[in-house]
Amino acid sequence: MSENDEILYYEGGIPTNSINISEMQQNWSNVPVSIKGFYEKLHNGFYYLPSRAMGLVPVDHITHFEDYEWGILEELDEPLGINMATTYGFFENGMGGYVAIDLKNCIDDLATLWFTNDKPEYNVDFWDIVDEWIVIGLQDN
Repeated sequence: MSENDEILYYEGGIPTNSINISEMQQNWSNVPVSIKGFYEKLHNGFYYLPSRAMGLVPVDHITHFEDYEWGILEELDEPLGINMATTYGFFENGMGGYVAIDLKNCIDDLATLWFTNDKPEYNVDFWDIVDEWIVIGLQDN
């Protein structure tokens, strides 16, 4: 239920122990334990159903950053702080924002807050951002 007393529908997939995406199969062991635990023990994704956003995406919809053209890269003044080949977006806000993990450089669930139209924020706590954005989704709907 939203703050405006609207009924909101979220979907949480059945936990998965089978990672079928070849890119993720190779890298799943590098996913932080807390995130793997979410997918394997709680939900294979959890998001606002109408937009399929504002939540953790199902494993088969995790964004591999290397697979996309990111126009923002040309506009950045500082060197890129993540490796696109090993970075995956686990959370999407539906408006060009991602909470992403560089699997080669993810200490203590630190993530990158990535935007398609603004400079990224590095070394943010994955779960803090996920929690904040889910609350924002519940407030704005």
